[in-house]
Order: sequence, then C-alpha cells, then structure tokens
Amino acid sequence: MEASTSQMLNFEPPPIFCNSCLGSTDPEYLTYNLAVSGVLLAIVGMIGLIGNILVVKTYLHPELAIHSTSIYLAALGFSDFFLVLTAMFLFVLEAWRHHDYPTLAYLYVIGAPIVFPVAAVFQTSSVYFCVAAAVDCFIVVVLPESVKVLYCTPRRAKMTCLILFVICCAYNVPHFFELEKVDCLDDNGLDSMQICPTDIRLDAAYYAIYYTYMYTTFLAIGPLSLLILLNVCVVFTVVTKGSNEENGEDDTISLILVVFFFIFCNFTALMVNFMEIIFDDPTMLVYFVDLSNLLVVVNGTANFFCYFIFGTSFRNTLKKTILGAPAKRSAVLWINDQENKNQQTSLI
Repeated sequence: MEASTSQMLNFEPPPIFCNSCLGSTDPEYLTYNLAVSGVLLAIVGMIGLIGNILVVKTYLHPELAIHSTSIYLAALGFSDFFLVLTAMFLFVLEAWRHHDYPTLAYLYVIGAPIVFPVAAVFQTSSVYFCVAAAVDCFIVVVLPESVKVLYCTPRRAKMTCLILFVICCAYNVPHFFELEKVDCLDDNGLDSMQICPTDIRLDAAYYAIYYTYMYTTFLAIGPLSLLILLNVCVVFTVVTKGSNEENGEDDTISLILVVFFFIFCNFTALMVNFMEIIFDDPTMLVYFVDLSNLLVVVNGTANFFCYFIFGTSFRNTLKKTILGAPAKRSAVLWINDQENKNQQTSLI
C-alpha cells in the first residue's frame, strides 16, 4: 500500500500530443495557411520592412521633421516596421514549420513566447500613433491657427509618442504570460516541443475582461470610432474650405487615405474577434484569422505607397533621402522652425 501511494505521488502525466495545441490540422487549411501566411504575407512583409525604413528616414529628414505631423508619421512607420517584422516571425515561421522544417519549428517554439507580446506592443502603438496623427491632422486642418500653434509642435509630438509607447507597453504586459513552451509527442510518437496557451490565457474571466471588453474598447471600437469621426471632419473641411496645411493639401489627403486604409484593415480583425465570441467553430475561424493577420501586415506596408503617391513633399524629400542630398530649408521653413523653437521656449 505504501509503495502504491509513493508511486501515485511521483506520477507524472504523459506528454500531450503536439497537435492538441493547433487551431486546425486539416490538410486543406494547412495548404491555405502556407499560401496566405507562409508566402503572401512574407512577400508583403519584405516590402513593408523596406517601405517603413524609408518612411522613418524621410519624415525625420530636417526638411519635414519641423512639422508635428511628420513626427507622428515617423513614429507610425517605426512601429509598423517592428509590427511587420514580428508578424513575419510569428506567422511565416508558424506556417512553414508544419511542413518538415525542424529548424524553423525550433526557432518558432523558442521565440514565440517573447515575440508574441512584443508584436502586441507594436500593434497597439501603431493603432495609437495613427490616432495621434489623425488628431494632429484634425487640429491643423479644422481648428483655428492659435490652437495649431500651441499644440502642433515637434516637441509636443515627440513627448506624446513617448508617453503613448510607454502606455502601450504597460497595457500588453499580460501577453507575456499567455504562451509557454511545452514538451509533447509528434505524429511519430517522438519527443518534441510545442507552443501552448497557459492557464492564464485559458481562464474564462481573463479572456472575457482582457480580450473581449478591453480589446473591443481600447483597440477596436474606441480607436476606430474616433478615427472615423476625425476623418469625416477633416474630409468635410478639405472639401468645403480647402486645406491650409504647410506641408500641402496633397499631404493631408495622403494622411486621410492612410487613416481610411487603417480603418478598413483593422475592421476585419474586429469582425474576427466578434466571430470568435459568437461562433465556437475553430475550423472556420482559422481561415479568417489568417486573412486578418495578412491585412494587418498589408496595412503596415501600404502606408508608404499612400505617402509616395499622394504626398508631394514626402516624394521630394524621399529623393533627397535616397540620393543623400543635403537638406535645404526654404525661408518659410526656416521661419516656421524658429516659431516652433520660440513656442517650445515659452512652454518650458
């Protein structure tokens, strides 16, 4: 009796099968996942990485960095770069590791518990940098000049971006406790490793509060509603009165398009979130989740093309950035810079 009790105390449950933590093992889905996340997302992501590097370098060029809008768009490009980079790690590696690539599988399992929360940080910061840029555009285009001079300065923009990023990091701390590496048995009965959700992530109360209510409020309906309202006001003002923005009306239009594109791409993610709540059918949801992930990367990639096609000042400064031409500030730009410096001095 004592021996059997000792054996029970030392008993360890057998390892789980690796497939038990996968959303779907259907061969048709795995083919779809490889095409969408493994190939298409990888191609779009590579373009996005290059484009966002150019966005950051261009908007931080001395000729554009004197405008608060440029600071917000540079911050958005910085955030989108790391959003695309982490998304490629999570989704491209995740797609290919199911097709007999043990090295990729090992890298994914080791890195995912850290890369996933980091990706969540940059996804959140991209949302709020876009909101900050939209608010800045609203102030510049719609509100009186006195308000613009007071709030739309590079110094305030930099401080706002820093504060927003710190808040985004704090908001996503729980994600660091949602995934864990576990030992498992593969299809051949051999020891392997897999990424599985932790008990915290599977807790019903945690999921309801953090994913359902907080996500919907702070990352979906809240920001999207605000962006729609701000964009409608800006569009109405541009159409009826024209834009007097120093960067030019075409740059205002490019920012309007960026916001509209952001709304469209992230609306799909919101729909997937609601579908996950309403429908308890993972075999159907995984298809929409892959599409949603692709659209997030597409959004982080497309901004460069909006700036390039519709923004004259961005296009001209990009040429100087690529060719390495020295910055040449016009008299108007120099005066505006001096006004910003004077305004910053009066605020200290």
